[in-house]
Amino acid sequence: MIHPIPEFDLMLCCARTFITPQTKFRIKEIATQGLDWQAFLQLVALHGVRPLVHQSLHAICWEALPEAARQELSQFYSANSTKNRLLAGELLHLLQLFESEHILALPFKGPVLAAVSYGDLALREFTDLDILIRERDVPTAREILSNQGYRSNAASTIVTRDVNVDELRSAATGISVELHWQFSPRRFVPTIVAEDVWKGIETRVILGREVWSFSAQDMFLFLAAHGAKHNWSSLKWVCDLAEFLRSNPEFDWTQLFKRAEALGAGRTCRLGIYLAAELLEAEVPASVASQVRADRQVTYLAEDVRRRIQEPQDVDTISSQIFNLRLKERLRDKIRYVFLQGTQYSGEEERFVPLPPKLSFLYIFVRPIWLLRRYGFAVWKLMMH
Repeated sequence: MIHPIPEFDLMLCCARTFITPQTKFRIKEIATQGLDWQAFLQLVALHGVRPLVHQSLHAICWEALPEAARQELSQFYSANSTKNRLLAGELLHLLQLFESEHILALPFKGPVLAAVSYGDLALREFTDLDILIRERDVPTAREILSNQGYRSNAASTIVTRDVNVDELRSAATGISVELHWQFSPRRFVPTIVAEDVWKGIETRVILGREVWSFSAQDMFLFLAAHGAKHNWSSLKWVCDLAEFLRSNPEFDWTQLFKRAEALGAGRTCRLGIYLAAELLEAEVPASVASQVRADRQVTYLAEDVRRRIQEPQDVDTISSQIFNLRLKERLRDKIRYVFLQGTQYSGEEERFVPLPPKLSFLYIFVRPIWLLRRYGFAVWKLMMH
């Protein structure tokens, strides 16, 4: 059983756009009773929820905070708001350039999530721009970004089944763009395939301009899968899902669960829903809540997530793999996950054994050796405990 600390409790109460009267009372109660404000500020900064916390405390009990805490939160909120509008403006500029070359691009996370789910660009922390394009458009999109001063961090420009994104950065502005053509490398057994997303795209509004983005169902699946892939180690990702649910009260749950089960992502979705409801009081229908709670593995994993959020620490690779493996319900998904993790190219192997392009197919044999060399001792220690 985890005993919540007041700083953690206050963070959960504040990290949301809608606060009930009961939660407002709890915020006032905690804020006026001997809080370690420095520890609190470090915690909310680590979890990327300072804008939400600033808004909640400013509206409910601003005078209860020490002057230094008020100043730190206010300064960050103002700077974050300015930065987010700058990033949103750059996103619209790049989308216009893509459109001029007949490239349909879908922005997601970043400005889209802030504007649509949070209702305000200033309320979410983000540092880069994520854009999904079709694989065939990658070379042209890279050229457009290069002409705008963006330079790739990728070691190779080759598009393969095991590489899904290219991160490009502008030295002039410091802005990073993550150009996606899939949502994750094949070795992560993605729950949602990028090509399926194009069938249901919808328009969203950023800074008064319409842009194309995901359907509500695809956005939910992406947010649930993204948080799970990273073991939900940041509260910001839970906030994303909670705010999505608040902004989509008419969500089609029956269709979601039907598709999630077909993808082998049922437990991934149930865990996301459980965390959003339990940690941040996101409302879900009683039938959905009952279905989520019936999965005992979900409650076990959620307890692990809660502990990790309350007491932040680096997640070691082995624990992360075990966490993701426990999310798989079907035996074939578990076997495929283990197989792909053990055989598919990640880029790290190239530093271990550099091979010429013509022999790159041999990395399927190099990766198991690399994994054993890097993680073998840690696995042995885990087995011995």
